[in-house]
Amino acid sequence: MSVIAAEPKLLFRQRRFRAGLVLWTVVLWGTRLINIAEDQDLSGFGLVSAVGVAVFLIVAAVVVGFSMMRDLTWHGRALGVLVLAGVARFTIRGVAILANPEWSTGFKVVHTALWAVTLILSVLAAREYSKDTI
Repeated sequence: MSVIAAEPKLLFRQRRFRAGLVLWTVVLWGTRLINIAEDQDLSGFGLVSAVGVAVFLIVAAVVVGFSMMRDLTWHGRALGVLVLAGVARFTIRGVAILANPEWSTGFKVVHTALWAVTLILSVLAAREYSKDTI
């Protein structure tokens, strides 16, 4: 096998948590966009803000993936934006969901799990990046 053929495997092995965060974010927020499209109760500002958040996080994830693949100097800043935005969104919304008695226990459990996976992947991706830059 040539060195060029092995390079993508090596890249993702060394950056697996960042790649995982990118993939997780795109799938999670892409699914959210589908749910938004099917939600008849969303309208006005609620609809615009829900779409805006989902699109922003998907675009941020794609930018992180691109900057990681190209080994661009601003990759760390892009990763920081994705980590901060993802964790902040789930922290704000997660607390609101848990505090609201109108949401079912199942809904709370699912969103707490999504929050936990996002938080764990974000921490691991940030640690991985800091080790990569030393």
